[in-house]
Amino acid sequence: MFDPSCQNCPKNARETLDQSALWLNQSDVSSLINKDRLSLNFGFSFLEKNNFIPNINSSLKITKNLSLTSKLYSFTYKKASPQVIAIGLNYYPSKMSDLNWIFCIQKGNLKGLKDYRQSIVSISFIKILRFKTFEMLYGLGSSFNKQKLYVIYNNTPKNIENQINYFDIGILKRFKYLDIKFHIISNFNSNIISLMFKKSIF
Repeated sequence: MFDPSCQNCPKNARETLDQSALWLNQSDVSSLINKDRLSLNFGFSFLEKNNFIPNINSSLKITKNLSLTSKLYSFTYKKASPQVIAIGLNYYPSKMSDLNWIFCIQKGNLKGLKDYRQSIVSISFIKILRFKTFEMLYGLGSSFNKQKLYVIYNNTPKNIENQINYFDIGILKRFKYLDIKFHIISNFNSNIISLMFKKSIF
């Protein structure tokens, strides 16, 4: 939400919108070399000013080189109850013996805040490097965002559309029962740091 004590409110609102768009862009991107068909991911993201917000998403392998990702949850944040709804596809264009590149597309919405609501469409290309029990993922993405503001400042339009280009880096450590992923998504002006736990269902 916007900072009510801001000195430069339009700039503060823009930074908040960009940061929440980056956060919405996060998706479950993992190797299809693993045998998991359905997995649940849960954790939290660290935003500026010591704010922690939850992350929950799931991943379902549809075919050998295509998986479906989704988010559907709500939480309490500063007396508001944001709702997160998103769905995406991860496509692995390489051969099964060389699944090192991933094309990701996701559509997401953030609702329930008193200051604004937000919709994003994100596209990214991710490269995977594999080690014995680690996977490193890195790539570039672009987010196309639409925001509707309920709090209007001077010279600030009610509806805003913009594009954010970002880079995406993740390190996944595989364990027997639970995988741990450290994730950074950034456009240099804003950085979202996340810690996620991945549990295979079957």
